[in-house]
Amino acid sequence: MSLLDDQPQRMAREKRQLEALARGESWFCMQEWGATAVGDLEVRFTLKLLNGTFDGVLAYPRFFPDVPAFIRPLRKGESWSGHQYLGSGVLCLERGPDNWDPSVTGVDLVRSANKLLWSEALHILLPDAVPAPSRHHLTPGQSVRGEPRRFLLTSEFSEYVAAGAPGSLWQLETATTRLGDAEVTLPTAVGAEPLQRLTYAPAVAGAEPGRGWAIAVQELPRTKVATLADLAALAGGAGKLPDDLHNKTVVVCSASQFIRAFALSASGGLSELAVIDASAVDASRLPADYAKLGAMTIAVVGLGSLGSKIAVSLARSGARKFALLDADVLLPQNLVRNDLDWRDVGFAKVEATAERMRHVAPGADVLALSLEVAGQENPHATARLAELIGTCDLVVDATANPDTFVMLAALCKRAGVALVWGEVFAGGFGALMARSRPGLDADPLSIRAHVFGTMGTMQPAPRVEARRYALDVAGRVLVAGDAEVSHLAAAMTAFAVDAVCSRDASEYPVAAYLLGFKKFWEFKAPFDTIPIECPGASEAAPAHALSEDEVSALGELVNAVQGSAGAAGNSSP
Repeated sequence: MSLLDDQPQRMAREKRQLEALARGESWFCMQEWGATAVGDLEVRFTLKLLNGTFDGVLAYPRFFPDVPAFIRPLRKGESWSGHQYLGSGVLCLERGPDNWDPSVTGVDLVRSANKLLWSEALHILLPDAVPAPSRHHLTPGQSVRGEPRRFLLTSEFSEYVAAGAPGSLWQLETATTRLGDAEVTLPTAVGAEPLQRLTYAPAVAGAEPGRGWAIAVQELPRTKVATLADLAALAGGAGKLPDDLHNKTVVVCSASQFIRAFALSASGGLSELAVIDASAVDASRLPADYAKLGAMTIAVVGLGSLGSKIAVSLARSGARKFALLDADVLLPQNLVRNDLDWRDVGFAKVEATAERMRHVAPGADVLALSLEVAGQENPHATARLAELIGTCDLVVDATANPDTFVMLAALCKRAGVALVWGEVFAGGFGALMARSRPGLDADPLSIRAHVFGTMGTMQPAPRVEARRYALDVAGRVLVAGDAEVSHLAAAMTAFAVDAVCSRDASEYPVAAYLLGFKKFWEFKAPFDTIPIECPGASEAAPAHALSEDEVSALGELVNAVQGSAGAAGNSSP
C-alpha cells in the first residue's frame, strides 16, 4: 500500500499547503511530484536566495507522518550548507528524528530550510551575524560513520603524551584490526627504549602490528594536511619529523590532549585517521563493591554453556585473576548456548575462553588448565589442583556434575574458600543456585543436602539430568535454550560477586534459590523465585587428643621433613 492509499487526507492537505506557499512566497517555486518504487512521495522545488538558487527535493517517506519528511539537494553530492548529513546530503533542520512530531508539515520543513540557508548566507556577507545554531550532537559512532580508517585514543596513551613537553618525540607501537571495510589502529606501546606497554591495549588476535611516532606540540591547528610538508608544519616545522616515516603511524598531540593521527604508506602517501576519543575514564560503570574483585583469584570449573558466560561476565565485572578448568574442546553443536563462537571450534574451551576474557578485560591474568576435575587424570595433577583451590578466594562450579561438586566441596571446606554452584533444570523451566561462604554458611555438602531435602517435600520433580537440557513431558520435548542458561549465568555472577564482596551485608538473605523461567512444577509464574533457608556455619568440632603412637609417628614425620631422619623414620647411620 502506498502513502497515498494510507494517508490520503494528509497528503492532499500537504499538496494544498505547498501550492499556497508557492503562490504567496516568491522565494519558493514548486515543480513536479513523483514517487519511488517503495512508495515514498517526492516533490521537486527551487529556493531563490541572494546568493543563488537551490534545486531540492522534499521527500515524504512511506510511513509519513509517523516518521519525518526531509529535504535534500536534487543533485547528488551537492553541498548547500554546513548542516548536511554526509553521504545523503539531507539537511539537518529544526525538526528531525530526535524531535519529530506528526503535526510538522512539509511547509514547515521548507521554511526551516530557507531560514537555514539565509542565515548562512548572511553570516558570509556579515561575519558578525549570528550563524544558525547547530543541532548536531553526534555520538562517536556517528562521527566516524563515513571514516573507514580510525585511530583509538585510549586514556593511558592520552595521559602519557599529555605529560610530555612540547617538542617531545616518542616511538610508538600500534595494532591495527579490521572489520569489513573499516580498520582501527590503537597504540600498544609508547616512549623511548624500552617502550612503556599500554595495558589497556591487548594483543588482539589477527591484529597487524605497526610502528610509528608520537610528537608533542603546543598548539594543534585543524588545517588540512595533504603532504609531508603539511605534516612537518603541523609537527612544529622542518626537521621535527623523523626521517623514517614509511609505513608508519604519526600522532601529533597538543598540550590540551587534542590529537591528530596520520598513516603514511610505503610510497609516501599520507592519509588522516579519524580519532575515536576513548580517553574518558568513567569510574561509575561498576558498583563500588566490585573494586574488590581486582585483587581476588577466582576459579571457574566447567566452561560449557553456563561456565563460559559466567567467566566472561566476571571479567567484565572487574575480576582480573582467574583459573579456568575444563577438559573439553568446543564442538559446533555447543554454539547454541556457549559464549564462544565458530572461531573457537575444535580448540580447548579453557584456552578459547581465556582468550575471550583477555579481549574483554585487557591485562587479565588467566590460568587455563585442561583438566577433568574428579575425572580420570594424573593423581599429581589432582594434587596440584588442590593446592590451586587453596589459593583462590572463590570457586564457581558450573559443571552440574555430582562427582566434581563433591571434590570441590571437600577442597573448599578444607581451604576455607567460598563455593558457588548452579545448574539449569532440563527443559529450561528453572534453575538452582547455591553458595557456601566459610564462617557464614554451612559447608557445601550440608547446603546441598538441605536443598535436596527441601525439594523432596515439594511435588515430585522430573528426574532428569541438568546437563541434558532436554525434558520429555507428556510426549513433548522441552529444550533449554540460550536465554535460560544466560539468565542463570547472570544471576550466578551477581550471586558470586556478592558472596565475596558483600560478606557482611549480603543482598541475598539465604544461601540457595530455585529460579523459575516458566510456569511449571513449583513455579507459579515465569521468574518466580523460591528461596531456601539453609543452616548457617557451625562451630568447628574440637580436635581429638593424639595417642602416644600418633605423637611418636608425627614426630618421626616432622624429623623426616626437616631432614634429620629418613622418610621411614629410620635414623641415619
